[in-house]
Amino acid sequence: MRVYGLTGNIGSGKSTVARMLRELGAFTVDADEMAGEIVRPGEPALSEIAARFGREVLREDGTLDRAALADAAFSDPASLRDLNSITHPRILERIREKLSGAGEEIAVAFVEAALLEDREGPLGSLLDGVVAVTCPRETRERRTAGRRGMTPEGFRLRADAQPSEEEKSALADFVVENASDMETLRARVLSLWERLRAPKP
Repeated sequence: MRVYGLTGNIGSGKSTVARMLRELGAFTVDADEMAGEIVRPGEPALSEIAARFGREVLREDGTLDRAALADAAFSDPASLRDLNSITHPRILERIREKLSGAGEEIAVAFVEAALLEDREGPLGSLLDGVVAVTCPRETRERRTAGRRGMTPEGFRLRADAQPSEEEKSALADFVVENASDMETLRARVLSLWERLRAPKP
């Protein structure tokens, strides 16, 4: 089974591309979903996050307030590094478990993750290549307006902490541009899928 990273900045349409790939028969693992699993009440990561960022990142019922955590973590590089040191090893472990559970008939799998720039890191070492979904920042900001309480300032904090679209493209093996309509995107995803599932020479 070949495994590709699927990445894209906030509002790029990465999750839409992942859904289209699943419809075509791909096996996908969502790193954001794994990130949600490891911070459920009772999980060690949640206690470590609360100890580092304070009880204000927790709701009254003890669950994680992801918006409050994002505002705190993306406020400076050191805070983001601290959060990543808590979550990334655990997310990687869950991703490995999910991939190992894919059926033998699966030829191509994708790991959907916002950050895949460290090709030499633990997650990068699992991958046969990286697909980047790109879209101009202005379009991405418009798409995310009002999503899950996203404010313009919240978007800027997240977007500024991510590599630029040009950096994403330069580090990727394949690029899916998503600034047009859904039918154009679907055609590009189909072309990518046919290319990646073709037998290696």
